[in-house]
Amino acid sequence: MLRKSLLCASLLFAGCNDAQSNDADTFRDGLPSKEMTQVKAPKQNGQGLTAAGPSAQYGQGQKAEYYQATVSATVAVNGGTLWVLNLIEQITRYPPTTLEENKAVWGPSTDALSPTSWRLTVTKSGEASFSWVLEGKAKTEEDSAFRAVLSGTQQVAVDADGERVKGYGSGELFIDWDAAHTLPDADDHVGTVEIRYARPSATAEATVDADFHQVRDDNDASKRVDGNYHYKASATAGGEFEFATNQDIDKGDPLRAKLERLSIKSRWTATGAGRSDIKVTGGDLLGEATLNECWDTNFLSTYFRVSLDPRVGYGEAEAACGGFTAAVYSSL
Repeated sequence: MLRKSLLCASLLFAGCNDAQSNDADTFRDGLPSKEMTQVKAPKQNGQGLTAAGPSAQYGQGQKAEYYQATVSATVAVNGGTLWVLNLIEQITRYPPTTLEENKAVWGPSTDALSPTSWRLTVTKSGEASFSWVLEGKAKTEEDSAFRAVLSGTQQVAVDADGERVKGYGSGELFIDWDAAHTLPDADDHVGTVEIRYARPSATAEATVDADFHQVRDDNDASKRVDGNYHYKASATAGGEFEFATNQDIDKGDPLRAKLERLSIKSRWTATGAGRSDIKVTGGDLLGEATLNECWDTNFLSTYFRVSLDPRVGYGEAEAACGGFTAAVYSSL
């Protein structure tokens, strides 16, 4: 509901005065793009993959279970940001409502059939430094009731001549679903997420870090959970993605209801072949447990080990894991 309301609101800015200076592009440059914050999963033949349901079977020669878990986790991060960036892109496609030397404002505006008003403000604090905030309020409230739903800062990359390079730089993005939940027609998202990103240039290594705080547990809507994600990749050397969360691995057992710390680190080459190393600690577990899986360029499982039961597994790391013969666990 909130997303639909935001998208409808973005269309309202089309009616703004078209006689605006090209200086508005300066403020558009100060906003994050999808390319700067997107977490990309392992690729095959240059095509990005999307999340799919689990395979009917797991095992040697089957679609790797933890490759699929990695793809699903990247979708979780992207799902929290891409809709926001799509909205900002749609809003700023039109001229700002007001434009000053160091500030541009789109709105406030309210759809005739919407109970919510929106306002986007971008502020320039240096030649390549910006901050921005998207605020909402019930349309019956005073303007003093506007509260931030999305906000961030960005340092735009500059070239050798000191000119800003659109689409490159670094910044932070904050989504406050708890604040959004106080608005009319809010959806069921709760909690917050802080995202830090860097994409210095087309050839440099890109990174994205995301910290989810007290968001709804996908496995139990009555509970809230935290989660941490780290992503690093380059255009030619593949990438790595790690995430960690606290969850009960003994679901359904009331005598073992403590939360364990689960972390996964996945690494892959530019061809898509890769490896996942999983570690579980704490909770009802005595000591720690590890699990390791490798997959080939078709994402089929080639190597599998479980520390708790050495009888379970297949493959030899030297032959099945390419350049990832040694386990590397997440530091999150």
